[in-house]
Order: sequence, then structure tokens, then C-alpha cells
Amino acid sequence: MAERITDTVLDDMTLALRARDGDADAFESLVRKYRNEVYALCFYFTRNREDAWDLAQDVFVKAWRALRRFRGDASFKTWLMRIAANHCKDHLKKRRLETTSYDDALQAVNADTGDTPSQAAASKELGAAIEAAVKQLPTKHQLTFILREYQGLSYQEMAEVMQCSVGTVMSRLFNARKRLQAALGPLLEQQ
Repeated sequence: MAERITDTVLDDMTLALRARDGDADAFESLVRKYRNEVYALCFYFTRNREDAWDLAQDVFVKAWRALRRFRGDASFKTWLMRIAANHCKDHLKKRRLETTSYDDALQAVNADTGDTPSQAAASKELGAAIEAAVKQLPTKHQLTFILREYQGLSYQEMAEVMQCSVGTVMSRLFNARKRLQAALGPLLEQQ
């Protein structure tokens, strides 16, 4: 009986190359490692849990089918996130629907935080305002902001995901932050 691959035993590149050669266990390890990040990116685009899970599954199916074209020029994570971003954009273009303004992070504040009801309400209001402002950004700026602030990608990784230069990434991120600051300025002054 073959020994199961653990996520810590092999690095992404080795796992990707093994998966490309047909090793389903290697691909399963990559899925386990990145499923939450892919889901999070899909959720930021759709604002719907079920749609996000469906899209995330589609992303991994696409990745499995496209593995033979994975050259290793970028990290596996960057390659996978590019597939996810493109798939989400395609999905939204097809649907042309208004996304729901719901975010798990905006649910009731955990009782362990010690916030007073007024602090919890203010935090919830600020979180909703931030989400609404991010949603109003142009798609390219929204993706740039999400990849940097929510996914924690480096400028180089973002450039690879968005298939543009690092300078373009920096410009888009600057403009996204500037727009968010303008949109949220009055609310932040109240805090």
C-alpha cells in the first residue's frame, strides 16, 4: 500500500510535477493546501458561499486538466490563483448580476472580544462600509486590492496572477487605496 503524501513532505513544485504525471494524491495535497485561499478569492468575487465553493471546485478541475501546461515559471500558488481570478471574472461576466453584500467577517462580533454593543455596531458598520467600497472599485483595482490585502500576495505574485507588470500592480494598488480612502474618509473621521 502506497504511503499518503503529506503537505509538509514535498514542496509545491514537486507535488505539481508529480500531479502532472498523474499522481492524484499529489494533486489532492495541493488542493488541501490551497482550497481555503481559492475559496476566499472566489467568495470575494461572488459574495455567495455556495457559488464560491462551486467556483473553487471548478478552479481545481480546471487546474487538474491544465497541469500538463504548468511549466513552473511561476509558483504553483500563483498559477492556481491566476486560474481562480480568471474563472471568477468569466463567471461574473456570464451572470451580469449584482453580487450580494454579505461577508462572513461581518457577522455578529464574537462575545470573547469584550467589545461593548456600541463598539461592535461601529465595527460592523465600518466593515460593511469597507466591503461596499471595495465592491465599487473597478474590477482590476478590486482584484489588486483583494490579492494584496486579503490574500497577502507579493507584488511579483500579483503581477503573475494578473498578467501585468509589477509597476502596473503598484499603480492599481495605489489607485485602489486612494479611492477607498476617498470613499471611507468621512466614516473614518467619525471613528
